[in-house]
Amino acid sequence: MNAILEQFRAFGAGRLTAIFGLAVGVAAALVYFSGAVSGGSQALLYSGLDPAEAASTSEVLDQANISYEIREGGTAIYVDREQVDEARVRLASSGPLNGASVGYEIFDRQDSFGQTSFVQNINAKRALEGELARTIQSLAFVNSARVHLNLPERRLFTRDQQDPTAAVTISSGQRLNSEQVRVIRNIVASGAGLEPGNISLSDDRGRVLANAMEDGAAGTAYMDERRAEIETAMRQNILDIVEGVVGPGAARVQVTADLNRQSVTQSSETFDPEGSVLLSRERSEDISNDQDGNRNRVSASENLPDAAGEAGNEGPSSVSTRETSSETVNYRLSSTTRTEVIEAGAVERLSVAVAVDGIVDLQEDGSTVWRERPQAQIDQIEALVRSAMGYAESRGDSLTVRQIEFARADPLLGTPATSGFSFSKNDLMRVAEIIVLFVTALLIIFLVARPLVKGASGAPMPQGLALAGAGAGAQPAVAAAPPPAALPAGGGAAGALPAVDQNDSIDIEKIDGQVKASSLKKVANIVESHPEESISILRSWLHEG
Repeated sequence: MNAILEQFRAFGAGRLTAIFGLAVGVAAALVYFSGAVSGGSQALLYSGLDPAEAASTSEVLDQANISYEIREGGTAIYVDREQVDEARVRLASSGPLNGASVGYEIFDRQDSFGQTSFVQNINAKRALEGELARTIQSLAFVNSARVHLNLPERRLFTRDQQDPTAAVTISSGQRLNSEQVRVIRNIVASGAGLEPGNISLSDDRGRVLANAMEDGAAGTAYMDERRAEIETAMRQNILDIVEGVVGPGAARVQVTADLNRQSVTQSSETFDPEGSVLLSRERSEDISNDQDGNRNRVSASENLPDAAGEAGNEGPSSVSTRETSSETVNYRLSSTTRTEVIEAGAVERLSVAVAVDGIVDLQEDGSTVWRERPQAQIDQIEALVRSAMGYAESRGDSLTVRQIEFARADPLLGTPATSGFSFSKNDLMRVAEIIVLFVTALLIIFLVARPLVKGASGAPMPQGLALAGAGAGAQPAVAAAPPPAALPAGGGAAGALPAVDQNDSIDIEKIDGQVKASSLKKVANIVESHPEESISILRSWLHEG
């Protein structure tokens, strides 16, 4: 402990102050940069907030005495990691944010007594829109969503009723495919009782994903995606076949597909005159009898007396019979009714272009020579491509296979140099942190560690280790050291040895590798007489060395 205290006294107050100040500064820098590298103790509370939402959230956090930081242009709020749960509970207890969707909880905090039907209908519409928006936001590929419903009021004694419609706006970091678009439209249609064709869908970048009054299967997004899928799949199939013949990288394929974008429904009914079937048969007969005679004659003489006797003497009468028959037969011809629905998305026409590279021969000097492939091989490639693409002349398909020399880099020129690299803001900050840490380490080594090591090497030696009893290892050091000069006699000032006579000095000119015993004895006597002054001189020599 005394040695350490002596070492600190040897440094002096100024040097100790500089060392400890530098150590404190280095420790603070290490703590700061280690916190910056590890991300600090702040955790994300909410992100993607509107300015109004951020303002309301900050007010609640201020009332709860929770420290926070607003980052990312005012759209994200960070709090201490240990207070994230508490902050979320506080915000949840204060109700939804200003910009957040309102669900059916709107009816929990309002007194429905005294409200008009108009206000209740508006609240019901808001609640339905909020619940639909929350359901859409629960999807992994949707960041935020807003739903607007148009629910027309049904009026009595009205013949034409307007259909309800909806408009949905979503925010997503990716382009939605047709399946994801159908999922969102079906959620709104099922939740609000709408037809999927009455729902329009768009994103935050102003792109229409599905138009209203447009079938989901025939939408623009679906058609573009289906066309890209058909072209990509067919291009890959053709490229695999061609490269299997000419080699990898020796073929280029381009496919263009024209799709039918209209849905058509056709109905037809065909009658077969040869396929008649008896449906019904009806027969009717009519028989009538007519009799003609004197009894049928009426005259004035019949009403006279004695007319009865005369009437009995009349002649015979004539009778006629009439018979009529008819038959009705009904036949039904066989008919065929056919309804054909042609959905959109069918391939109407294909155009395929194939470019084939020739044969490249490498010469002895390293140069290349290009030559054409045989025409028979090109014809075989064309036949393979026709089969792979499903070539149909009836729909106007076109196929072009050409042999052409591809542009390639000269192998003698080597590979092109890279265009360099660029640093982002995070990369620059990381490099700056590494440089600061490196400089700090150098300062610690040269300004803290090195003085401590040098000070430890100059600690006072015990008096028992006298120079007179030093071994052969100490003799060269004593011999090489310069003779003490200006040593006062008796009790001179500290740090100086008493002066000696010229005859008592060590004659180093006649030393042949060893110190004379008499001279060494004199030096040992002087050191034993003045140990503290000798140690001070040796320490100063070590520091100078």
